[in-house]
Amino acid sequence: MYFISATRLRVKSIWFLPSFFIANEASLKELKGTKGFIEGKELVDKKLTFWTLTLWETDGDMRTFRNSVPHRKAMQQLPSWCDEASYTHWTQEEKSLPNWTTVYNKMIDEGRTTKVRDPSNNQIDKSYPLIKWIKTERALKPGL
Repeated sequence: MYFISATRLRVKSIWFLPSFFIANEASLKELKGTKGFIEGKELVDKKLTFWTLTLWETDGDMRTFRNSVPHRKAMQQLPSWCDEASYTHWTQEEKSLPNWTTVYNKMIDEGRTTKVRDPSNNQIDKSYPLIKWIKTERALKPGL
């Protein structure tokens, strides 16, 4: 079994984008060197919405990354930067990433919200719009 982790974040203002991008790149550098990371991708969607999807050998490997300093520092800022934040995890037999439709459906059906200071109505209702811009994805590979 392989472990899947998906996140969805909506940055509430363009003023937070520089800090968000710096934190994101630091987290991605850490991600690519984390034991057990197989592959992933991130997507920038409409209205400053950012999706990540990662495939892991185990949930423990993902937790090691989640608890790393770069990721922890970014997570400390999310309540200020974002008005929507959620995540979902699951296991699957396939050693491949699911498509974005599957990720979206899992987020709506099984996702959990992360506390933000000024939640949008979509955050409160967990009624996120469908993913629109799938051509804006970036592949993530170990060690690159």
